[in-house]
Amino acid sequence: MLILCCGPDTYRATQRARELEAAFRAKHDPEGSSVDRLESGKRTADEVVERSLTVSLFSPMRFVRVDGLIEHCPMQKTKALVQALSRDPERVIVVSIEKVKPTNAALKAFADVPKLIVNEYPLLQGNEFFAWVQRSGAALGVMNASVLKTLADACDGDAWLASNELLKLAAGGVSESVRERETDTYDVADAFIATDPSRYRRLAEKGMSDRTTYPLFQQACAALRVHDGDAQGLTSHVISKMKRASMKRSATVASASVLVMMLSRSGLADAEDLFTALP
Repeated sequence: MLILCCGPDTYRATQRARELEAAFRAKHDPEGSSVDRLESGKRTADEVVERSLTVSLFSPMRFVRVDGLIEHCPMQKTKALVQALSRDPERVIVVSIEKVKPTNAALKAFADVPKLIVNEYPLLQGNEFFAWVQRSGAALGVMNASVLKTLADACDGDAWLASNELLKLAAGGVSESVRERETDTYDVADAFIATDPSRYRRLAEKGMSDRTTYPLFQQACAALRVHDGDAQGLTSHVISKMKRASMKRSATVASASVLVMMLSRSGLADAEDLFTALP
């Protein structure tokens, strides 16, 4: 059996390969004596052929993990490799991570392998990536949807980075990606309160969404609270900064940001329309 985990999302491809190995160990080989991990290179095909011949009474099954088996297999060795993989497909399982899905021509050369499975892992974007981050976070006990959305936006499809940051959050630590993203968002909010000429350009660079408009409302309300003498719960840094903000300007930003969020969530306006609602 030959299982290919292909695509540019090498994290999810690697994760799948690990799951397959774990399932093999749990069912057939708890001690791991029948599991081999081979280095990638031109010799890989020869080594896979050799391992396929080691199935015996004492080692009834064999699991081989390798990277780039198809990519690095010399053309003259393809036939021998196919024969080896076809000899006993139920008891010899080879899992290879391929950074790029092999071409149809390359796969055609392995068409005679009785069990050839190709799993594709493209880079996830937008809502698909956010959904993956949510599932991965839930598996680690990280459930805060707001934090997970910020993390997904910050990592922008990079599953390796998102996974590392999720481990930090699960351990009770701080995600630098989340903190940098949130800091940048609140800087944009402060620019609107202060009537910074670059505010629209900076917001356009981040993209309009609830994740960027809510800080506008939060910061504007903080300024109004400071002017009203109700600063309980605010840090000294925020209090000092908001004392310099115009109360009239803060009220305008607060009301505009509420309007923007309502229009966005109700689907009554798109991103370009929302820009015109901000002062």
